[in-house]
Amino acid sequence: MTENEIIREIKKISLDDDHRFSFIAKYIVQNLSVVPEITIKEMAEYTYTSVATINRFTKYLNLDGYKELIHVVKYFNHNIKAEDDILKSADNNGFIYGIYHNIVRSLHDTFRLTLGHKEKISEIIDKIKTARRINIFAVGGTYNVAKDFQEKILRLGFNAISVNDFHNGYFLAKNSTSEDLTIVVSYSGETQDLIKLARIAQENACPILLVCKKANNTISKIADYQITISSNESIERTISSTSRFALLFALDIIYYNLLSSDLEKYQTILDNTIINKF
Repeated sequence: MTENEIIREIKKISLDDDHRFSFIAKYIVQNLSVVPEITIKEMAEYTYTSVATINRFTKYLNLDGYKELIHVVKYFNHNIKAEDDILKSADNNGFIYGIYHNIVRSLHDTFRLTLGHKEKISEIIDKIKTARRINIFAVGGTYNVAKDFQEKILRLGFNAISVNDFHNGYFLAKNSTSEDLTIVVSYSGETQDLIKLARIAQENACPILLVCKKANNTISKIADYQITISSNESIERTISSTSRFALLFALDIIYYNLLSSDLEKYQTILDNTIINKF
């Protein structure tokens, strides 16, 4: 089969839910742009299978192995690039098109980063479950991301407060203890008000979780836990889109890990807290 025929076969398999390789095929079809950068071990993790199963899938397609599968995807991506360029120029939407792909890549890379933080996320979930109160600090537009996370865990019954002003943050940080948890959401990790609040929480022996872009920043040196996102926006950004999606996604990963830690219990709570629409 030609490269295009192989891709068509993969798409066909992805549409057949009863096919033994359906889940692998679906992942490839939905992530064609990033598959060439994924190792066979990562592919197995993302598709909840095994390296042996991935190898069986490539043999099913009459390929020599995973490397040839990557070659097929690269070839296909190269061929459709010209079509992408036509679409961009036709509607003069090159700018929006670029943002879209940056967001997709950022979410995928953030997911890959969190896969390496499994044990750390497990510890964070334990802290959330045992915390007397969860203080969430953020400023500016990033506060919308923090507020979204606060509302999600508040619905599950956790005592969570999110603030975006220094004065209320100061009161919360000053009253924090080792029984609480402080979550700082900061793209740069260098926002002065957030640094001050983190230091106050540290003085009170309150555990600190930082969700940010840069691995090495001022708040990261204070924090007990850190979840790092992927984003190609500069720290001195004027428009926040990629970073906002990535921060939201990182907090959602924490949230869904929390749900999965006791799914039956939390599903019952979610069912009981549905607001009826009249």
